[in-house]
Amino acid sequence: MGEMHLAHEEKVRPFLLNLKTWKRLLPMAVSCAILIYLFWYIDIRQCFNALMNADMTIYVPSVLILIIATFLLDTQNLAETLRHFQYPLSWKNAFILRGVTYLIMTIDYSVGMGVLIYYLKKHLGVPVMRSTGLMTFFNGITQKALVYMAIIGLIILSPASALLRNLLFFFIGFAILDLLFIIVLKRLPSRGLALKIKNLNLLKVFHEAPWRTYGILLFWRIMYYAFFIVFFYVAVRAFNMQIPLIALIAYVPIILLVISLPIAPGGFGTAQATMLILFKDYGTNMDIMAFGLTYTTSILVLRYLIGLSFAKHIKGLPTGEVDINKQEI
Repeated sequence: MGEMHLAHEEKVRPFLLNLKTWKRLLPMAVSCAILIYLFWYIDIRQCFNALMNADMTIYVPSVLILIIATFLLDTQNLAETLRHFQYPLSWKNAFILRGVTYLIMTIDYSVGMGVLIYYLKKHLGVPVMRSTGLMTFFNGITQKALVYMAIIGLIILSPASALLRNLLFFFIGFAILDLLFIIVLKRLPSRGLALKIKNLNLLKVFHEAPWRTYGILLFWRIMYYAFFIVFFYVAVRAFNMQIPLIALIAYVPIILLVISLPIAPGGFGTAQATMLILFKDYGTNMDIMAFGLTYTTSILVLRYLIGLSFAKHIKGLPTGEVDINKQEI
């Protein structure tokens, strides 16, 4: 009997001490904790009633258009990024790659990134570390696009809220530091320690890319996220909210930035908390919460369904993990 308990403890201990286990469990725990906290103050029955009273004839078509349009643009954004680094990808292969990662990333984001990197190595001959740098660059463009959109939106909105003003200063500071980082990286001398730093695979792509490449890729990523702003403008009306377009130009990038933080899977909890803060002047807590939960759930489910249509292409792909610190939106 004692030997059985010992064997059980030996199996449980590695599971609990495994870093990958905690990396998966902690975001789920954070998400659950935030949702429990929110529902402590918001009546879950009234939230359910708000969901039942929502006009799905407005919401469903708008979310379907969003998913299709953003899938097409997301595929184009990825292919355009690779093309600028001389790794051309056909539209067919780009759709397959993006579709497969949609399926896998809804389950485990890091594994989905591993699939992207594996594909680049197998089909385009891109070394693993080089492809990791390319995906880091792609995610960097994503974050830059959202920060620039938030800055523009907040300047147009001229918010009276101290929180939003502080966010504007933070985003401006981030954008300036990010720009200085790229300038310094580009101007580092190509010798000695500076050359070793410049040749690091995670940094190399940032100084290799000409400013024109940054401009083009940022433009396309902003076009991608512009669809989310239009979607929010239409979809919130299904939940009895009338939010001005000017406000959404500022708010939506902030919401998407919060969702991108790797602290809650799919943005569950963080997205709803952010919407409750930003949308408080435009609807009841129940309507905002109902919209937030419907949004995150529908995006996750519809992307998964797109991924399922590419499931046959998963065979032979790896299940390895790549540590990228940002989630994709």
